[in-house]
Amino acid sequence: MEPVRLPLGVVPPRARPWAIQGDAATRRNLISSIYLSHDALERHERALQAKYAIVRAREVRYEEIGTADAEVLLVGYGIASRVLRRAVTLLRADGIRVGLLRPLTLWPFPSSELRALSARVGTILVTELSAGQMVEDVRLAVAERCPVEFYGRMGGNVPTAEEIVEQVRGLEEGRRAEAAA
Repeated sequence: MEPVRLPLGVVPPRARPWAIQGDAATRRNLISSIYLSHDALERHERALQAKYAIVRAREVRYEEIGTADAEVLLVGYGIASRVLRRAVTLLRADGIRVGLLRPLTLWPFPSSELRALSARVGTILVTELSAGQMVEDVRLAVAERCPVEFYGRMGGNVPTAEEIVEQVRGLEEGRRAEAAA
């Protein structure tokens, strides 16, 4: 928007003997870790893995709604979970046994809870405001114990509870047609 004047001469940077210049003389300045020996780094990594295991065991957070008798399980987090909660209410009013698992933490992910629920439900529908990143986590947790379907909206579009109701009804119709065949 406005003219700019750049200096004509280039001022060389001051010498930094600790810096890496991309030559053999400064190669010794390259530090690839705060742990310089492989054994020290491995001990550090093992300590981190133990810490992560404790977090996975203690910090999984999720909410279940209507899962005790559910034939269809909805999975979603954030704004999508509020829509899914309303869809559960609408579908149950129509006699469709649907439940909701709402992850409150995406790491650690409630994999064991999903695995247990997948043994009891016929289908899982994952709803996200994306192209389906969490659906992969759900599929890994379920390990093909039941079908995992996906419904996603993108670009800031939020699905409505009625859209989810239609998705579940379509899944139920497909399941009934498959059982009749």
